[in-house]
Amino acid sequence: MLYPREVRATDDNTNRLTQQDWERLQALCIFDDEFLALVFEDCFEGTELLLNIVLDRDDMKVIKITRQREIKGLEGHSIRLDIAAEDADHKVYDIEIQKYKEGNLPLRARYYSSMLDTTLLRRGEEYSKLVPTYVIFFTEKDTVGDGLPLHHYVMKDVDSNAPLGDEHHIIFVNGSNRDESTALGKLIHDFKSTKASDMFYAPLADRVHYFKETEGGSQSMSGVFEEIRREAAEKAAKEAAEKAAKETAIVTFIETARYFNSAEDNIKELIMEKYDLDESTADSYLLKKSA
Repeated sequence: MLYPREVRATDDNTNRLTQQDWERLQALCIFDDEFLALVFEDCFEGTELLLNIVLDRDDMKVIKITRQREIKGLEGHSIRLDIAAEDADHKVYDIEIQKYKEGNLPLRARYYSSMLDTTLLRRGEEYSKLVPTYVIFFTEKDTVGDGLPLHHYVMKDVDSNAPLGDEHHIIFVNGSNRDESTALGKLIHDFKSTKASDMFYAPLADRVHYFKETEGGSQSMSGVFEEIRREAAEKAAKEAAEKAAKETAIVTFIETARYFNSAEDNIKELIMEKYDLDESTADSYLLKKSA
């Protein structure tokens, strides 16, 4: 269903947000992960629309949606899913936004898929209880680089090309796709639109309108921005503490090495290797401590 392209009246909600927050809100689109999580939270029609388009179906029935679900690794890296959904056949979908280049996307998708599997079996259950999983990354750029709008990967035999049948799917959706003659192109257009009145699909436009142009939506976004600021402050404090601890460790290492009359060149080589420093930074530590 296409969304009528008229400008809707807005509520006076600027008093719910700071001016900076208000301007930031107007610049947000679904390709921003914090906004995607809100747009699709409890939005069954919108999630069904997305999955129908990506999977080339017309019968999707979503029964559960969870936003920003955290999966903790027992000993390794934890992850936070942008949107997790389950359909009527109990297939599980993880919908992620990759707006900026961050690490190796195929390996990240592999890790997300494996972590998703850890949540699907209780102790003692047979592997036959594992349900099909789909990890779907919407990437702002053409990650694969061949211009195709979508890539759908499954495990296959190297020689015969026969699928393994493990029901494990990884999908990359090319966010640079501009072909609005297709349903997927229209979806990408809507993901990148900052205004509800510019969007094609009503379920998504209605959600964007709610968060950007109604009082209730602005209250929700005010809470989101407060949480973002809190997380940013915690991250900055953690990074500052880690930096201070590293600097203390380097200083202590240099002083100890000098106490035992180690050569300056040897100290430099050791701190570069031990603390992952470039030559210029290592020199600055040695000169500073010599002063």
